[in-house]
Amino acid sequence: MSAQVRIGVIGLGFMGSRWAQALTEHPRVELAVVCDVRESHAKAEAEDLGTTWSADPAEAASDPTLDGVVVCTPEHLHVDAAIAALESGTPVAIEKPLAHELAAAERIRDASVKADVPVLAAHILRFEPRYAAIKSAIDDGTLGAVQAVRSERIGVVADQEVLRGRTSLPLYYGSHEFDLARWYAGDVARVAARRSRGVLQAAGYDVDDLYSVVLEFSGGAHGTCTLGWSLPNASAPFGTSGFTVIGEHGFARVEQGTTGLSVVGERGRKAVDTWYTPNVHGRTRGALANQVDHFVRVVTAEARPLCTAAEGVEAVRLCVAVERAAGSDAFVDVESIAA
Repeated sequence: MSAQVRIGVIGLGFMGSRWAQALTEHPRVELAVVCDVRESHAKAEAEDLGTTWSADPAEAASDPTLDGVVVCTPEHLHVDAAIAALESGTPVAIEKPLAHELAAAERIRDASVKADVPVLAAHILRFEPRYAAIKSAIDDGTLGAVQAVRSERIGVVADQEVLRGRTSLPLYYGSHEFDLARWYAGDVARVAARRSRGVLQAAGYDVDDLYSVVLEFSGGAHGTCTLGWSLPNASAPFGTSGFTVIGEHGFARVEQGTTGLSVVGERGRKAVDTWYTPNVHGRTRGALANQVDHFVRVVTAEARPLCTAAEGVEAVRLCVAVERAAGSDAFVDVESIAA
């Protein structure tokens, strides 16, 4: 077995805690430190996972004894922790979106290039077997040249109980869909968009409810995307989501809004994750485990990042273009979006 690598996790929210748990289960990883500005939370996580803790993200990220750093802080805090690690020569995985704004995303990309240190933009859907199978079907010619894509990702009002308006709908949900669209069909040349408001405002959150987006790709393909987080909380556990790719020879479709499993008790239906971070016999499996394993291989120079910092930047640029298009009656050229 190859030597273990020492990896730290910065930010212990929903995804950070799951990254930390999955890293402890990896046979080639020593979870060296967990960090969160909430000191009591960091201490509790460290005790549960049998590691050390920190409440100082910059100090933890720049620790020269680390072989890798995973940044799972809120989006607007990604840039400082990521650059601290990169300037110390440490490979970084950064939860999507790469940053909260284009300028910050470009700073991360540029720091990666300057230090010649890899960044994995952690777009987890690239590691989910169904989405990866679509990419394989494109690459091996099964679908033929991609002609169109169609996607939807609409979550529930309860999302805002955690987010509380800290980010936009295109950045939070659109970063998933737009990264996949680019992965499958190439660069997006221009976008048009419309948005609606009302449901979440009535619930006390000053954010948009829904976006409808038209995509035109540089290679000639086209597509649509519907984004939202305004469904009733009684909706299906993961809202309604899916992705369709239509090629010259066929099509592929992922139905993400259903897990294929129903668990119902006295309190109603229970949300059970079977794809992303499922617990199988006490261990984390699914897309996150695949992503963790890939990052370990990036850290050890056995693999290049499946999604680079440069690709993460372009996903953020596309999100910004969609936001701008929603306030316009015209298509917006994606290349025109600058920091």
